[in-house]
Amino acid sequence: MHAFLATLRAFVSAGFHPRTPLARGIAATLAVKLCVVVALRLFVFGGDARVPVSSSVMDGHLLPVAQQDRDN
Repeated sequence: MHAFLATLRAFVSAGFHPRTPLARGIAATLAVKLCVVVALRLFVFGGDARVPVSSSVMDGHLLPVAQQDRDN
């Protein structure tokens, strides 16, 4: 377990303190992408945009497909 934690700590520290310019660029790009994804999630797909899923909704979507497959 100690080896696993040491490896994980080295991996995380390499992400926070990249040593080469390419690694710094990759880390910066990933940070920007993460910010964009979070912003899209918050502003574009807000709580009111999500459709509630219940068993009746799923039955309404799946039963016509099952009946069509059965008719073939």
